[in-house]
Formats: sequence, C-alpha cells, structure tokens
Amino acid sequence: MSRIRTTWQFSALCAMAAAAIAGCAPDAVTNKQATGFNAFIDQIAVACKPLMIGMYDMTYRLTNKGVYGDNFDYFFDLTSKLYYQRTSPADYRSGINGFFGGGSTTDRSISCIIANLPADRPTAGPPLGGAIQVN
Repeated sequence: MSRIRTTWQFSALCAMAAAAIAGCAPDAVTNKQATGFNAFIDQIAVACKPLMIGMYDMTYRLTNKGVYGDNFDYFFDLTSKLYYQRTSPADYRSGINGFFGGGSTTDRSISCIIANLPADRPTAGPPLGGAIQVN
C-alpha cells in the first residue's frame, strides 16, 4: 500500500511542477534567445536608476546578473510577462505592489518601467534555445 501511495505522491508532485513551469513567463527559463527582452532589461536598469522595488535595488540585481532568490525571480518573471504583453501595465503595477508593497519609490520605478516599454514589443516569447524547427 505504501508503494502505491508513494507513486501517487510522486505523480502529483510532477503534475504540480509541470503546471508551475507552464505558468512562467516565456523566457523565465530560456533567456539566451530573448535579445529584445534582454535589451529592455538593460535599458530600464539605466533609465530607471535607482530602480527601487519595495526595499530592493533592482538596478544592482539587473546589472550584476546572478541568482538573487524569489523576490528577484518574481520581479523578473512579471516584468517578462509585461514585456511580452501577457499582462497589462495595470495588472503589472498591481502585482508588483501586492508582492513588494507599494510606496512612492516603487510607484516611480513601475512608472518608469512602463514608460520605457517598446511600442512594437512582441506578443510571444523568444524561440526556445536548441529547438529543432521542422519545415
């Protein structure tokens, strides 16, 4: 009986992990091909400096690319969704304020990010790195 329960738990865990990955922004996992998004990130790191979101200096985190934990991951994922038009600017503002807490510096940074969005930004994510394309 415990083997059946263990198999069921493993299956449930795999299903939840797949659902979580599917919910990520298009380039949250494969960012090397996301040249437009990468350029946007570089642009806001300069144009919006200091890019303060809640109590976090995202300018530092964006310019010193590294692993910074869940707070940065959430910001990066939601900003990617904004860039690829998978969330509206109003929903972006609400999501950032809800996660990090609002305030005048956060509002200024969000307004700057939204103001720097390219008018012709794509509606789909970058191509998957290493994917085989069949004609």
